[in-house]
Amino acid sequence: MTLCMVTNRRDFMQKMGAAGAAVGSVSIAGCSGQTGSDGNGNGNGNGEGEGVQKNVESDLPENRKIGEKVHVSNTERYYAARYQANALVDKWFRDKLGVPVKTKPVEITVLVNREEKGDFHLVTYNWNAENGDPDAVIYNRFHKNGSLNNYGFDNQRYNELAAGQRRESDEDARQEMVFEAQKVLGEQRPENQYLYNVTPYAYNSDAIDPDSIVVMDTGLANIWNYTQMEPLNENGREIVTNNWDPSDQLNPLHINGIGPSRNWTPIRFMHDFLFRPDPDLKMTPWAASDYEYVDDTTVDVTLEEGMTFHDGESFTADDVVYTFNLIMETEPPAYINNVVQTTESVEKTGELSVRFNLTEQYAPYIALTLGQVPILPQHVWEKRITDTGNEKSPWKVPVSDDMPIIGSGPFKYGTWDQGSRFRMPAFKDHAFAAPKIDTRVQNPLSTRDAEMEAMINGDYDVLDYWFGSPRQLSDATEEEDHLSLVQSSGQGRQATWANTERPPFDDVAFRQATNALIMSAQPTIIKELYDGFGNKAISPINPTLKFWHNPDTPYFKDGVDGAVTILNDAGYVWNEEGEIHYPEGKTGE
Repeated sequence: MTLCMVTNRRDFMQKMGAAGAAVGSVSIAGCSGQTGSDGNGNGNGNGEGEGVQKNVESDLPENRKIGEKVHVSNTERYYAARYQANALVDKWFRDKLGVPVKTKPVEITVLVNREEKGDFHLVTYNWNAENGDPDAVIYNRFHKNGSLNNYGFDNQRYNELAAGQRRESDEDARQEMVFEAQKVLGEQRPENQYLYNVTPYAYNSDAIDPDSIVVMDTGLANIWNYTQMEPLNENGREIVTNNWDPSDQLNPLHINGIGPSRNWTPIRFMHDFLFRPDPDLKMTPWAASDYEYVDDTTVDVTLEEGMTFHDGESFTADDVVYTFNLIMETEPPAYINNVVQTTESVEKTGELSVRFNLTEQYAPYIALTLGQVPILPQHVWEKRITDTGNEKSPWKVPVSDDMPIIGSGPFKYGTWDQGSRFRMPAFKDHAFAAPKIDTRVQNPLSTRDAEMEAMINGDYDVLDYWFGSPRQLSDATEEEDHLSLVQSSGQGRQATWANTERPPFDDVAFRQATNALIMSAQPTIIKELYDGFGNKAISPINPTLKFWHNPDTPYFKDGVDGAVTILNDAGYVWNEEGEIHYPEGKTGE
């Protein structure tokens, strides 16, 4: 497909007649003769089809009319491209299909809260797989009992596949199940992807040796990078970065602590895990020195020698056993799927050795259980839980400068100005991963322009995250001699989730029509709103997980024509004013 390109996102939004939440005409002036949204007949670049006629009826009852639906979005100030993509899709819903979808921008913490409560019709953000394994997506997101299934998706065949792939030890057989699970998701469409991001990051190459930089799926915000980066001078000894947002939850047992990157990144840096993914996403022993599967449901782990916590106390098998028993006994919501449901018991077999007994065979146990649980110091957490009265809910133990995190990871808790700056001194006594820098400081600013200025002026040394224009950042690194650019494709996707418990998104046909609309919008979203930094997306499993991504995941073509055809066939009708109504016999909420 050929698109007429505009010079930047602002020009594009002006051509669309956009100002804030109001998005005008979708057509790009001067473009004509567009065919498929991706060259495969998926509708044209402005959502128009070949003119499939809607089923129009007169005198339709008011209670069949589809009322306003809320698309919960981040604000434009927070992440302009994603907000504008939401506004574009919602505009097409209204103008092309007569569905009154309202873009509702909220602060990111409000978005997360509403998503967790199921208080939305549509919600959009970015989400990743974990440690190179698909289970966190396949099971946690979409199984009926998944800890992140906040939109009520429940499909019997899918549930069987999602549960079955966890128990399958033969990798090829597990791959077949993961592929089929993606096929079901493609047909059912509880999630519709905008794109697979290609994300740019920047660092100060006058302060940090470029040969020491390690780029992973998470970009520069990874433990290998921050422990190996070599300062070139005094300016490189304290690394100031932006983080995702200000950290607002640093309790490693809290679901908001291990979910959003704004919290999970510093938690990962302050704690050690038995295993971590290496730069190639291969699970590698970290606090473990060795491990052995005794049988399908028994794993023996030997710990590294000489490890200590930040207060100087030894890191031993007692701490590992305590951490897992605490989780299994109190059942923090963050660890239900990967620990509570998978682990029968944990026992100390020596001062530096532990045996894990599984409830049943769980294929990603190393990656998603032993590689996802931060080891806690027993002597610290026992006292804090008692002192705060949180024996039954340790995830509620507060974290502050008066009650700082004591972990064993390569970085320590320094000072936390909640809502803004968090200072993390290097743990120079780490047994095997002592950082070469002295301090990591995360200090996110309120706007992308302010972060860009901080990077150019030398107030930032690294941009761990970038929600502004990718082209703007790329251009800045070309213009400023002290800045260097790297890119990463990550494990995630920008996607919209539909609340399958609320009409009309409880109807698979309506979700399929939504997919046809969004697939038609993808080229515009990628090329215009994300400056070309992204790839076509069809599945929740990113192609960077090459072994697990099903390239034949079904999706729905022909843009508005395809959507109208699906809705016509499902019995949806429109009145003379173009307002869509439910099929006969169905009403809204």
